[in-house]
Amino acid sequence: MGMTQMVPLTLDYREAVNMPDHQLRQAIAEYKVAVIKCRDAALEPYVDLMKRLGKPVHHILENFCLTHYREVLTISNVYEKGAPLGVHDGGAYWHTDMSYKQANTVLTSMLSVKVPDTSGETEFIDCVSGLQRVRSWMKTGECPDFIKELNLDSLQASHRFGNRDALRNADAKSQVLEKTQRDAMEAQVLHPLVIQHPLTGAHALYAAAATSFGITGWPDEFARQVLDTLFDFLLLHAPRYKHHYQRGDIVIWDNLSTLHRGPVIPKSEGGRDARLLYRMNVDFNEGLHHG
Repeated sequence: MGMTQMVPLTLDYREAVNMPDHQLRQAIAEYKVAVIKCRDAALEPYVDLMKRLGKPVHHILENFCLTHYREVLTISNVYEKGAPLGVHDGGAYWHTDMSYKQANTVLTSMLSVKVPDTSGETEFIDCVSGLQRVRSWMKTGECPDFIKELNLDSLQASHRFGNRDALRNADAKSQVLEKTQRDAMEAQVLHPLVIQHPLTGAHALYAAAATSFGITGWPDEFARQVLDTLFDFLLLHAPRYKHHYQRGDIVIWDNLSTLHRGPVIPKSEGGRDARLLYRMNVDFNEGLHHG
């Protein structure tokens, strides 16, 4: 089948702020990824824009959230006196944000403040087109029998914070939580493996990487084999988009329809190799009630 290019929605900042809230929310859901080009990298207009799209969702890593904007998380490879100023490479693996929460109708956004000379991109997989390709593959002789026999629409996957790939790959990245952060997490949540988007009606293969650790009613080892096989297929055949940031870019993506990953990037002392982004999550389902 091969891999094709995923095309994001691209808007000027002025175009985005002049759109009605419901129209902008719908456009992001349909395109799955939106790139808003802005000449500035100011926090206040960024936060205001995201609040129009939904209710802020605070991140579990509170130690990296801004003092005056607790809903904003710092993403950075910069270290001072050996300590990171933000989340460094905790997201440098394929995953879906907030899939470990019951309320998973979440948009993620990044405001680009400092762009390193090399690397620093965010990469996306289209899980709507990916599901369509999985269904076509399941009808071919190339698909393993244990996948062909599945009724994907009937399956419930169990999710928790972490990276399932670490169970088969010793070099896999993962974000380490402190005990108090682990204690504050929901122990395990269930989501359909095939999810229907409440805004577009489209079906997607939901969060097949990282946080999905099992399938209801199945032995863990077999469930992981199924999830790994489906994810490996997406990796090879689903459309992708890689965003190369410029200062002031606001990138927003719909977590119901995508997987994403950040780069593996070296530590910086704040020079030309420094990366700094501000991340904010909002629950667009909450936004439907006031936009």
